[in-house]
Amino acid sequence: MTRLVRPATTLRNFLKLAAVATVGTLSLGLVSGPAQAQDWPSGTVQLIVPAKPGGGTDAAARLISAALSEKTGGDFAVVNVDGGGGAIAVEQVRGADPDGLKLLFYHTSFLATYHTGGYQHSPMEAFTLIAAMPVAGSFSLAVAADAPYQSVEELIAATKEKPNKITLGVQLRGSTHFMAGLLTMDSDASFRIVEAGSDADKLVQLQGHQIDAALVNTPGALQYVQAGKLRVLGTISGSPGRDPNADGFPSLAELGYENTVYGLDFLVMGPTGMDEGIVAEINAAFEAVLTDPDISEQLTTMRLPISHLGVGESRTRLVSSDKRVKDTAEMLGLSH
Repeated sequence: MTRLVRPATTLRNFLKLAAVATVGTLSLGLVSGPAQAQDWPSGTVQLIVPAKPGGGTDAAARLISAALSEKTGGDFAVVNVDGGGGAIAVEQVRGADPDGLKLLFYHTSFLATYHTGGYQHSPMEAFTLIAAMPVAGSFSLAVAADAPYQSVEELIAATKEKPNKITLGVQLRGSTHFMAGLLTMDSDASFRIVEAGSDADKLVQLQGHQIDAALVNTPGALQYVQAGKLRVLGTISGSPGRDPNADGFPSLAELGYENTVYGLDFLVMGPTGMDEGIVAEINAAFEAVLTDPDISEQLTTMRLPISHLGVGESRTRLVSSDKRVKDTAEMLGLSH
């Protein structure tokens, strides 16, 4: 990774100026406090990731964390907090001091967890949104390499021949649960949808034949495909076309399951009461990382191309995403 030649103090001054310029445009509601730029980071920053090491979210967080350290001169640490469908991790952030030193690095499945009753505090009200970062990647419907299913059609047919016998691993009340619901509605499949934990857990269970199929992040799945351990039958993303970073696999929408379209954004969130200047400063730091050509190339290589949005754009996007997730939960009968 290429280091910046300018000193960290120079970047800090840049971030402070960016924060001052941005504060006046921040939307109210998700952030509060006096509008003044601060020195951030003022200590070690923890990025709390609600997953075990090894999945796509963890990989992205570690790459970004290292780049943030180089660009700001501060100390950053990824802390994996698994369990409770992400609730344990997000609670650590919700109850933290609003100083920007403990941040949630997650994705919009957080919205799904809330709207299906898996978490009681609204992400829109109980946290400060710092950045929404759209991901151009996809999720894969995967099976073990030696599974008898060569296509989505064969897998769906098997569920109809053996209703509620073919297990589909998801993270209940999360985005993969929504994807499974959309596929079921589109295909009249009769999966037995089961809790299988994080991507790392699902990948292990697929190889051990503890589950028949799973919805997992495509970058993580492809590593196992290349090793001859998994087979990807199709992909799901926020658009009906193929994932350009995995264009050898058809999208489920392309195969005729037209409503099985569901995308994710990574989210950076903090507790309520954060200073608007710190929020803008952190957002600017993430922008510096995500627009760095070296980092962008690494994320693309990982099949996790991530783009950056400013604070105002992030808030607008999250409001829209929240409504779509809420409506989808109601349509699937999953809303609490």
